[in-house]
Amino acid sequence: MNLQKAPANLFANVKAKETTTTKKDKKTLQAPDLGEKVRRFSELKQQIEAATGELKMIEGDIKTAGRSLYLSEYRSQRSAPDNFKIQDETGASCMFIVMDKYTAVDENKAEILRNFDGLLSENVTYKFNPDLVEKYGAILSELILNCQDIDDADKGQLISGERTYGVQKGSIDRLLQYDNPEQVFELINPILALKK
Repeated sequence: MNLQKAPANLFANVKAKETTTTKKDKKTLQAPDLGEKVRRFSELKQQIEAATGELKMIEGDIKTAGRSLYLSEYRSQRSAPDNFKIQDETGASCMFIVMDKYTAVDENKAEILRNFDGLLSENVTYKFNPDLVEKYGAILSELILNCQDIDDADKGQLISGERTYGVQKGSIDRLLQYDNPEQVFELINPILALKK
């Protein structure tokens, strides 16, 4: 029987962090049969990245204008407008879509939305703590609170809850119920989309 003495302090067995060496340049292998394809690949990749950045900026400008037009139309017809086309001075147009879907809501935003009747949805999900289920699996069929075999300290931790928040479905259709529809629109932050 080989008995090893346990270290007096588990934290005393610490190794010094090894210094990492700098990465070597990768080996370059020639592929003459590709012609100029690698260079063209790099050029196109750069063009796509530049065009994507410009596209995102333009999309943001169109959505800002669309949001303003949407709210103006909302006020004039006294209800949520249908999706519509936005046309620029050249005559080009794209579809502006406001969906009854919303971005995620954290606790801070939930507190703000709670001040507006009917905007906040709240969902609580209860989960069993898998470690404690495994630990007490044989006796779970008994009523947990009356069971003497489960430590009182563990009883409160056996089931955990998770609260999530969201914007109530249909909130986009009720903007005019609130004193400041523009502010509520920004708070609920509906998903906006553009189509050709």
